[in-house]
Amino acid sequence: MHRSTLTARLITSVIALVLTPIALILLSVGGQTMILTYFAYASDGDLASLTGPVLLQILGLALLILVVLTGVWSSAGLIAIGIFSIVPLIVAVFPVTLSWIYGIAPREWVDGFVYGLPLVVLAALGAMGLVLALVRRDPRPKGAALGVVGLIVAPLLLAAGAWSITWGIAEGTLFALQRFEFGVRPGPGFAVVAGALLVIAGIIVTRWSRFALVVPALVLLVGSILLVVARDAVMPALFELPRGMNTVAPSLLLYGGGAAAGLIYLTFTAVLLRVVAHARSAGAPGAPGAPGAPGAPGATTPDTTVHAQYPHAQYPQTQYPPAPMQHPYPPVPGQQPPAAPYPPQPGP
Repeated sequence: MHRSTLTARLITSVIALVLTPIALILLSVGGQTMILTYFAYASDGDLASLTGPVLLQILGLALLILVVLTGVWSSAGLIAIGIFSIVPLIVAVFPVTLSWIYGIAPREWVDGFVYGLPLVVLAALGAMGLVLALVRRDPRPKGAALGVVGLIVAPLLLAAGAWSITWGIAEGTLFALQRFEFGVRPGPGFAVVAGALLVIAGIIVTRWSRFALVVPALVLLVGSILLVVARDAVMPALFELPRGMNTVAPSLLLYGGGAAAGLIYLTFTAVLLRVVAHARSAGAPGAPGAPGAPGAPGATTPDTTVHAQYPHAQYPQTQYPPAPMQHPYPPVPGQQPPAAPYPPQPGP
């Protein structure tokens, strides 16, 4: 079993806990400006005004990629920041908490909460940390069949999770803000929680299917780009979604949620392959090529084990097997015990 050092865990945890909130703020600030600019000028083909928001979001995406890359040294940082996904879950289930957050933080920082940006990112990062921790303990491949199944199952789980989160936010958080009704709605709250669990499950599939996130990542990246450069082709399709979702889905993409998910999926795939290769070379128990694994150099089995040295060779001062005490032969006077009387004589 290969474990990261305590120093690596501390450093990666600090990096994740510091850089991830900054990245989310940059995505949120850039996304709010992008939405305002996009709907104001994109119909005239003026994309130059999107330069500032795009640069902010690129910086935020770069920070998220750096956080995922820390998984090469330790899973602790990703797991630590993933625990904080409970905060956006609470906001989604109890919309009244959003009004409290607006009271203590700038609106530009908080708007991402409305559309689920922190939830999508933090839940994914936590699941990635869990997968990396598992493969460090057992990097053995799970078989080609499971790998193929994962390529199908992971996109389905992620799509179902995204749909559930989007619907839950549209009918929960967005509904509450539009109508100023902040009571708990169990249906949307349950949908958001279930969606987060589906996203986590979709990422955990990479435990046995290393490339399961490649296709979803490419779809998200292409969709995010097309939404900006080909608005007239993409927007009508998004408007076909159920009411509420047709607001949440494009807004989440413009806030960088799709690009963030796509890039961290691709980065995580590269990190996962690196961690698996390192765990195998480090000799994790049961890993191919590890000491003691079948087929590894110098590996032996109980039936074929041959001792290189006999016990008497390992312990030269001990005769093996032990020889009984012997007296010199022929007998030497004075060195032999007196002969016992025969027949035996009764005692005194």
